[in-house]
Amino acid sequence: MRRHAATLLLIALTQALPATAGVVLEDRLGIAVGDTVRLKPAGDAGPGRAMVVSGVFTPPPDPAGLNRGSREARLPITDLESLTGRDDRVSRFVLGVPDGVSVDSLLASLNTTQLGFRAYRADDVARESSQTFEVVSNFHHAISVLSILAGTAFLAAIVMLQVQELRKSLGVLRVIGISRARIFAIVVGETVVLANLGAALGVGVAAIVSRIVNAYYRDYFDTSLVFSSIAGWHVGLAFAVASSVGLLVGSLATAYLFRLRINEVLGR
Repeated sequence: MRRHAATLLLIALTQALPATAGVVLEDRLGIAVGDTVRLKPAGDAGPGRAMVVSGVFTPPPDPAGLNRGSREARLPITDLESLTGRDDRVSRFVLGVPDGVSVDSLLASLNTTQLGFRAYRADDVARESSQTFEVVSNFHHAISVLSILAGTAFLAAIVMLQVQELRKSLGVLRVIGISRARIFAIVVGETVVLANLGAALGVGVAAIVSRIVNAYYRDYFDTSLVFSSIAGWHVGLAFAVASSVGLLVGSLATAYLFRLRINEVLGR
């Protein structure tokens, strides 16, 4: 007898056993069609019921099931009732609604039957079961905002240092008669380009880190879920913030330098 490590409810057997029904199992169990397994309810100390694997399936990626230690088995409801000893008792029905049917009207009709159940939309059930992920998502949003603010301050400091490095050059340009408008365009253009280079570097680092995170956690959880992604609006936001910081800081620094005397700008 070979006990499968992936679940507590399924025991794969190497020898042939009489089987009375077929069962469909997750492909991650490593069990092939035609194998014989024993199924039993959780906590049942009996030998279970022998069944032949009639098919395998790949469950859709589900964040709620990442840490799930058990695996799913699908079998006819009559066999499930026989296996569990619970006739005419179910925990949940899932109804598919064709196009054109009012879901609200259907819910109202079902919930007025007074048969001891409550009908919900699939979206409502998913929302209620995803509260933990909502909290994590909001936490990540807060971290993102703080990161943008910290990056903005750092970028502003770099731009200010760059403008200070240009003090003498600006003084020389003013001495030789270059107009303020042209000097302003040169300095602000350079600071905007410098800020966007920083944004490009940040996006590149983020893309590399995102790939590493996805590769690690997909392998760790054996799933195709996307744990980290960089959307187009993320990239657009990064360059928008960089351009705004470069424009604002470059403008303020250049205006300040224009208010100084030529001797002060040249350091004399």
